Amino acid sequence: MNLVSNNSDSPRWLHWLAVLTALLTLPLLFLGAGVTSHGVGMVDPRGFRPPWEIVNGLLENSGLDWRLEYGHRTFGFLVGMCGIVLAVGCWFGDRRPWIGWMGLLALTLICIQGSLGIFRVDYNALHGRTFAMVHGVFAQIVFAVLVSIAVLTARSARFAEDWEASPALKRWSLITTSIIFGQLVLGGITRHQDSLLGPRGHLLGAFVVVIAVIWLLKLIRESERFTLARVAFMGLLALQLLLGMESWLSKYFVATSVTHEAIVPVPMHAEWVRTLHYVVGSMILATSVSVAILAQRKPVHAVEPILETSRRLEGVA
Repeated sequence: MNLVSNNSDSPRWLHWLAVLTALLTLPLLFLGAGVTSHGVGMVDPRGFRPPWEIVNGLLENSGLDWRLEYGHRTFGFLVGMCGIVLAVGCWFGDRRPWIGWMGLLALTLICIQGSLGIFRVDYNALHGRTFAMVHGVFAQIVFAVLVSIAVLTARSARFAEDWEASPALKRWSLITTSIIFGQLVLGGITRHQDSLLGPRGHLLGAFVVVIAVIWLLKLIRESERFTLARVAFMGLLALQLLLGMESWLSKYFVATSVTHEAIVPVPMHAEWVRTLHYVVGSMILATSVSVAILAQRKPVHAVEPILETSRRLEGVA
């Protein structure tokens, strides 16, 4: 059995392609959330249009609603094309077979997400905003998989160091990721459905997420390999709490308060606040996924390359 990790066989260009694909997903998420926040998901009643019609639509229509919708579809095509190249690159450019399957999984999820976007428009009359909610939640899964490929093809994720995370970190990183994803699902219910569960669960879930992330920060505080993740967690979580508070006030603000003083939201466009709230939540999930992946890795001891070299010399003899 080959005891040497194949992580060193991942070419640098493949990693940067994965990073590019994940980065292009961020404006796609932003524009998609903007479509929902501004309520313009049905500005074009036709679910699928070829790329040239999308470009013509962007040039011919100057309204914010059309720019949001067609901008969202434009980045959808860009991410789809990058997903095709990424899948081919993972299959042929990396010697680890499971990375190839990860690339195919990402491309499959991108195709499913695009189909959900089409169904959201074409079947709006039958299912209302149900497909819109599923489309928004499924986007988090696609983004998480793309971020996973970027992390797994990075040099920092190679298993050359004799280091292994503690069982507590391995377990809690997965639990935290699940909690954050559950909170995003509740956020999707709050945005798209008139449900008693959504707003109450999402508000309660915010406290649970904060506790989970703080405990995860405690577990990774002594490791230098998680320095960037710690900074990202603290900055994004603080920003997300601020955006969440303003989003809540703008959505549920009542002018005629029982008391004489009502809590008024910050005087800015509430739609953009809610849009950023969705995107920052996606980035927190991506950070948690990155920590979970690095925490699950297995070390390769220094003796193993020596054993591999010894086997090769024996074969020559």
